[in-house]
Amino acid sequence: MPKLTEVSKQSFDVQTANILRETIVSGGLEPGSRLVEAKLTEQFKVSRGTIRAALQKLHGEGLVVQTPYTGWHVIAITAHDAWELHNLRRVLDGLAARLAAEHIDTEGRKRLEAAYQRLCLTCTGNNQKAIANADFELHKLIVVLSGHSRLQEHYMLIEQQIRVFIASCDDQYADYGGIGLCHEPLVKALLAGDGDTAEQLAREHNSTQGDALISRLRLPEQRIA
Repeated sequence: MPKLTEVSKQSFDVQTANILRETIVSGGLEPGSRLVEAKLTEQFKVSRGTIRAALQKLHGEGLVVQTPYTGWHVIAITAHDAWELHNLRRVLDGLAARLAAEHIDTEGRKRLEAAYQRLCLTCTGNNQKAIANADFELHKLIVVLSGHSRLQEHYMLIEQQIRVFIASCDDQYADYGGIGLCHEPLVKALLAGDGDTAEQLAREHNSTQGDALISRLRLPEQRIA
């Protein structure tokens, strides 16, 4: 268990959940790691009820699971989980890109260009966590720019799992600079207001890395079977 920041007594379950979430998404806790309530209570200096509430929140986000008799564990994405997320992202991101391209205004273009530049700048370094976060924030902005409130609500339900998925896909790039470059055609289509192209590119985005991740996860599962 990595050393986590102690939570102030005023923070309670939300602050505890925030720290645990970032630790899980950034890979600070290995998939399948056991989360012991007593240890977390001591480490965070909060009550058992606060820890329980934080874990329930993360359970709702799909980041932790509770198994009878063994307790809480960090989610370990299976090949089927990755397949579901990959295909669901294609649908949601495709629709979001089309709508964003069709409705983008001057302010939206500025925000999109700024987010893309942040991603490209971040990719010049070797901070995988920062790259994955910048990657996710760009895609989340496209969903926001769609102006579709119900689409945004559905995206929020799985956004933490999507962050884990994006981080896993980004991990497969030999050169992190390629992560920024692969977003360029999509960003150009959005800035040009080309809904058809934006939707197609968003649906195809990271398909190679997504398929490779699914195949990689299937290997140990096939050995067990």
